Amino acid sequence: MKINRYRLLVIVCMVLSVNVRAEQAWLPKTPMQETYQALLADRPKVAWQELMFALSQQTIPTERWSKIKHAIINQTDCGQQLTEPNGKGVPQGLTIAFMRWAGASSIGYEIKLSAEEVERNTLLTLTDPTGETVLNEILNAKSGYQEIESDRLLTPIIPGVYELTMGGQHYSLVVYGLPRRPWVKLIGHPEKQLSFDLPDTPSSCSPAAAHWLWLDDAYRWVEQTPIYVSGRSETSHAPTMIKLPSTSPDNAEHFSATVSHFEYQGAIKVKYVEWLALPLTRSVKNE
Repeated sequence: MKINRYRLLVIVCMVLSVNVRAEQAWLPKTPMQETYQALLADRPKVAWQELMFALSQQTIPTERWSKIKHAIINQTDCGQQLTEPNGKGVPQGLTIAFMRWAGASSIGYEIKLSAEEVERNTLLTLTDPTGETVLNEILNAKSGYQEIESDRLLTPIIPGVYELTMGGQHYSLVVYGLPRRPWVKLIGHPEKQLSFDLPDTPSSCSPAAAHWLWLDDAYRWVEQTPIYVSGRSETSHAPTMIKLPSTSPDNAEHFSATVSHFEYQGAIKVKYVEWLALPLTRSVKNE
C-alpha cells in the first residue's frame, strides 16, 4: 500500500518537535503541537485554525510550518475546502498576488489584488505579519476585471499571517513569502539561457507555471506564451535550462519571464509570482 507522503511528513515533524509520550510530562509544549495533532487526526480544517492561531501568537521560523501548510492545502482540495474565509463578502475572482520583480540591477516586491465582480464600492485594507498596512485602497463597484497594487516594496515579502479587512468582513491568510533562491535566473555568456527551478506545489493544486511575456512601450500586454519546464523529480533537483526565444512580436518593447503558482484559502486565491525582466535585443526582437 502506498504511503501518503504528506502524512509521513507530518509524522516526522511530530517526532522532531515533540518527544515520546513518556517524556511529555517534563518537555514544554511546542507552539505547533496542536496543529500537528489535528492533522494526524484527519482534521485539516482544525489544523488550519490551529496554524493561524500559532503564527499569530509568536514568530515561528518558516521552515517549521511551511510543510505543514503544504499538507493542509493538499488535503483540502488546494485549500478550497477551508472554511475561512467562507466566501461571505468576497468579490468573485478575488486574487491576492505576492510578487518579486528582478531586473538587471534591482529587485523589488509588490502585492497586487484583483477581482472580477464587485457589487459595491469596498474599502480594502491588508496588513502584514508585523501589523504594517501594505494595501489600503477602494475596490470600485464594477462588472469586469480590476486590480489595485501596493507601492513597490524594497524588502522581501514577510511570511506569516496577513489580515485582510474588506467591506466590514475580516479574513486571515497564511502566506509563504517568496524564497531567497529565485525560481528563474539568467545565466551564460554569450549564449544566454534561463535556469528554471520550479517550486513544489501540493498535488491537489495546479503545478507551477512559467511564461514568456511581452509588453509594449507603455507596459501594456502584447503576448504571453507558456514555457514548457519540467518540475523537480524525486531523483534530481537540477534546474532546467531553456534558451531565450529568437523572435518576438513586432510591437514589443519589454520582455520578461514569469514563474507562478497558486492556492486557495477558502474563497480567496493566493498567488506567488516571480517576474524576471530580460533584455529585448536585436537578436530577440523582429526587425
